[in-house]
Amino acid sequence: MADRVIAFDINAARVSGAAEGVRPKPALAPTADTKTPRRAKARSELAAAYAGLLGAQVPAADILEQMLLAVGEASAAVTGASNDEVQPEHIAAVLRVAGMTAAVEQIDRLSPGQWPALAQMTSGQLVLVIGQEHDTLFVYDKTCPDQRAEVPLEDFAPFFSGKIIRARTSLKQLEQRHAPTTSTEHWFWGAFKAQRRAFAEVAVGSFFANILAVSVAMFSMQVYDRVIPHKSESTLWVLALGAMLALVLEMALKLARSGLMDLSGRKIELTVQSLLMDRLLGMKAAPGRRSPSQLFSAMREFSSVREFFTASTIGTLADIPFIFIFLLLVASIGGNLVWVLALGAVLMVLPGFFMQRKMIEITKSTQGASMRAAKLLHEAIYEHETVSTQRGNDRFKRIWEELSTLSAVKSSESRKLASALTYWAQMVQQGTYLAAVVFGTYMVFAGEFTVGAIIAIGILTSRTLAPLTQLAGTLARWANVKAALDGLDAIVCADQVQAESRSYLRAEAIEGEFELRGLEFKYDADGATNIDIASLRVPAGQRVAILGANGSGKSTLLRLLAGVYEPSSGRILLDGVDLGQLHPRDLRRSVGYLSQDVRLFSGTLRDNLNLTQLERDEERLYQALDFAGLGPFLRAHPRGLDLEIRDGGEGLSVGQRQSIGWARLWLQDPSVVLLDEPTASLDTTLETTLVSRLDTWLTGRTAIIATHRVPILSLTTRTLILQNGRMAVDGPRDAVLAHLTKAKAGAGQ
Repeated sequence: MADRVIAFDINAARVSGAAEGVRPKPALAPTADTKTPRRAKARSELAAAYAGLLGAQVPAADILEQMLLAVGEASAAVTGASNDEVQPEHIAAVLRVAGMTAAVEQIDRLSPGQWPALAQMTSGQLVLVIGQEHDTLFVYDKTCPDQRAEVPLEDFAPFFSGKIIRARTSLKQLEQRHAPTTSTEHWFWGAFKAQRRAFAEVAVGSFFANILAVSVAMFSMQVYDRVIPHKSESTLWVLALGAMLALVLEMALKLARSGLMDLSGRKIELTVQSLLMDRLLGMKAAPGRRSPSQLFSAMREFSSVREFFTASTIGTLADIPFIFIFLLLVASIGGNLVWVLALGAVLMVLPGFFMQRKMIEITKSTQGASMRAAKLLHEAIYEHETVSTQRGNDRFKRIWEELSTLSAVKSSESRKLASALTYWAQMVQQGTYLAAVVFGTYMVFAGEFTVGAIIAIGILTSRTLAPLTQLAGTLARWANVKAALDGLDAIVCADQVQAESRSYLRAEAIEGEFELRGLEFKYDADGATNIDIASLRVPAGQRVAILGANGSGKSTLLRLLAGVYEPSSGRILLDGVDLGQLHPRDLRRSVGYLSQDVRLFSGTLRDNLNLTQLERDEERLYQALDFAGLGPFLRAHPRGLDLEIRDGGEGLSVGQRQSIGWARLWLQDPSVVLLDEPTASLDTTLETTLVSRLDTWLTGRTAIIATHRVPILSLTTRTLILQNGRMAVDGPRDAVLAHLTKAKAGAGQ
């Protein structure tokens, strides 16, 4: 029975001998945790318990990571301690990162109102004091039945250093925890709300600046109506000095307003840029729905949004409400003449609103061509070797010329329309001034106006309509901005790996037992099913090989098990819990995935190994490289870990890139290992060496390996064969291989 092979979608858990490869799970090989100082790990567990008392569920593993990161970045001048020791200040900083208010305090006496808190003893040990009743302290102790020990105050005080770490739940956390669910703010416009005080100050500054701007018109009217008829030089100079002072104050207010708007705009930009990058990095993989070139093009379009919301644009928008103040002033001077200005104002902006739909259509056409051009450019640069060797130059050149022509034509239409709107606004502004002068002249003939009033109204006409001239250009650019915001909406509103609206189960450790139930996956919603597995179970600690022809679904299945892709239907359970319920951080910590194509980033080799920013031990990095077979080469290289890695790992062989992927996996030290053709690019010698090391390293880990290589099969005890995304064969390795050999022999006869 041990050699029986079950084929055609039979649950592996029910196959006699299919689970015989499960070994007792001994202690893992030396890991990052065993090298972590015991005190740091103990303090992370204590801090997690403290956070739990305050209602915040923060796993000790997360606190330990943040704590070690804080230790690595802390300066000895700040804490007065060496950089490799966790201090109370580091724990307080980590609790603040978790959203609480935390600080290290020095107290003179012990009182009930100070607890719960972490207390530091004279020996340096930290204890969690839960509460105090009279002369008794309740201390957190996992060895006690109710996890708390009663300690008399007189026994505690002599060993207490007087330093405590006290944290409290922040108001923001309380609101998130207990406030009713409301509609969320828009990702872009919501950022303006945080700067509402600055914008209020801008509005106040604009109000006084516009009031002071009236001084020139009033000066002209007084000079023509009173000073010149009476030839009063003293009055002239008093009025001139007052007008000059008003101009200086107006300029000062506008400079202050501009600086304030630039500062607020910079804060908004940094907030939005950070949000966009967070959403981009946290986006769920959506094969077939979003291409990298689309995402890159959408992110690049943010520059048009940034350029639109400059100080001049916001200043223009801030000045528009004060048009009504100027109109009221004109009405007080010229009476019904104000309707000429009102009509001119309407005529200036009306075409801009009517042409918005046309502008948006042109912009969408331009952006579509630009997006396709960006994709083509990316392919021409990164796949230049393939384009050249496969004689694709003419095709790429033809498509590029077509897209460039379309983009140029549409951009020209957009510029013509924007220019027409601007020139129309300028013409109407001048025409309104002429009309105001003509009507004003007839009113002078009738004795209702003075010459000074006409001059003042002329100045006020230019001042009133100037913001509307700028508004016409702003409306012409708004179509580009709106299209860019719509494109960025697709990024911000995309499904996230870690959704903010839900909570996840936290797992300090993952054993690695997989169970698949009715699993289906499609790259296209209307396309064929790429993975269709009715039932499958992989016990924790088992090593499984997945075989199959190209396109049979091996890589897709591994991505599903790693949580990179989501099933179209069905469930994937890990340790009895649906994969979607586990916190992504815990999943990434415990599930290691090595793909066929190892991607490297520009920077140094150290940067490419230390992606978590937590690996600060160079000897440990070299141990990882030794494991991957690159240690001797890097130790002899003059630059060592500072070896420069060019874009995409250019200059390194595929095998060297795959070796760096192995080093990353060793540093991660996961309990579940998913390997996709892990030795396909390695030479025979290195593959043999790596396989011998893996036999020890994989002990106690769940390993699922997609491979065509015979040496890597020796590591496994169970073999699955996929055919068109379905399970064709499942059984013990030797039995399956014998079955395949017999089938080939039978086919050859």
